[in-house]
This record gives sequence, structure tokens and C-alpha cells, in this order.
Amino acid sequence: MTLTPDIKSVREAYARDGVVLLRQVLQEEWLEKLRHAVDAEVQKGERYFAYKNMRETPGIFQDYCLTSDIGRRVAEVANSSWTSLIYDQIFAKEPGTKTQTGWHTDQPYWPVQGPIMTMWIALDPVDPDNGALEFVRGSHAWGARYRPFRTDQLGAFLHYLEKDNPDYIDMPDFEANRSQYDIFHFERMEPGDALAFDGMTVHSAMGNRTSTHRRRGYAIRFAVEGATYDPRDEVTEWLHDDTLTRGDAFRGGRFPVIYEAA
Repeated sequence: MTLTPDIKSVREAYARDGVVLLRQVLQEEWLEKLRHAVDAEVQKGERYFAYKNMRETPGIFQDYCLTSDIGRRVAEVANSSWTSLIYDQIFAKEPGTKTQTGWHTDQPYWPVQGPIMTMWIALDPVDPDNGALEFVRGSHAWGARYRPFRTDQLGAFLHYLEKDNPDYIDMPDFEANRSQYDIFHFERMEPGDALAFDGMTVHSAMGNRTSTHRRRGYAIRFAVEGATYDPRDEVTEWLHDDTLTRGDAFRGGRFPVIYEAA
């Protein structure tokens, strides 16, 4: 029996759209622990994208990644026999943070090829007013590899990386040409809900236009069956693992297998 209700429809939506909304993947106990842990991390005052890889340090983040059922849930959605952990990240948009996160795909920032998945877990209610995520439906299946880029303090585009890498192309201006694409968002997420999305799905996040409503998101990145190690110095060096060789299955070393089907 799966943890994910109506798993057939969930897998179909994920394969078609590149993203699916999962309700209440987080138990109340974990929700409160992660909220407190996120608040403690954010108090450090780092730049928006700096709160990452907390799972390598003993504590709540590591405990959740390694001991909860999240790895099994990823395997179910991806229809994979195993799940390995890449890293985790906090996305806290405080009230009045109006900057929109630039349109991007995740995979170019990580040392991996093949199927990967993000689980973006809402720790607060999320809607278009306080920073809902938007997706270009089906973009994961286009075969396009969009060039990674550097952002400013709040997540807006600054400049491209890997400019000479012929494997990548520049990101189209999705924002200026919204009507040409099937852009959508889920109208509301409740605390404990999660978005599962493919590493090649084009996405962004709205600004937080409210004056009172925080939007804390906790994202965990996973590799699944078929993913391989692919280090690139300019972008992925902070996640390199000398125990793996290019082309190896993306599991082991810094990337523990956290679920494997019996």
C-alpha cells in the first residue's frame, strides 16, 4: 500500500505537468520542529539562497531527511526503486519581499544527470499574495537545458554562468511573454502540503506582497533511479563527492540512499 493517495493519478499528473501537489505530507510534530529550525537558521541573516545543505549537520533538518517517510513518498511519485538525498534548502519570503524569483530550472545547478525531484514543503499557508510558486506546465519534457545564472540577494537574475557551455541555452523571457506559455500555480497550499516537481520543470516564485504573512518553504532535493553523477566546477563544486566518478549512479557518499524498495 502506498503512502500517496490515488498514486496512479499523481504519477500521471507528474509525468504530464512536471509538478504535482501533495496534500499533508508533513505530520504536525515535524511541522512545528521544522518551523522552529527554519526560524533559527534565518536569524543568521544570510542571502536568500544561502540557507542550504543543513541536512549535513546533526539536528532537525538531518533527522527529517533521514528518518521521516519523505524518501518513500518521492520514490512513489517517481515510480522509483530507490531515493537518494542531494541536499535541502530554505526559502523564507518575509512580508514585503516583493522580488519575484527568476524563472529557472533546478538541475543545471546540481552535479547530476537524469531524473531528480524537489519536494517543496509549505510551512505556512501559501497563495499568490505571499509567494506562490508558478510553473510552466510540461516544460520538463521539452528537452531544453537552460543555462544556470547568479541571482541577487532576493533571488532576481544577475548574470549567466557557464556562458561557454554549448550544452545549455539562455532562458527565454517567460515573464515578458506569459501568454505564450501554459503558466499556472496552485491557488493555495496549507502548512504540510508539498509540491513535487521535476528538476527540469521551469518555475518561479511570486513576491510576498503582504505586510503580515510569512511564507516559509522547506525544499529537499532528491535523485531517483536512473540519475548519475555529473560534476561541473563552475556551478556544482560545492556538492562534489570525490568518492563518485562521473557516470556513477547518484547514490552513496555525500548522497545517502534514504529509501529502497524491499
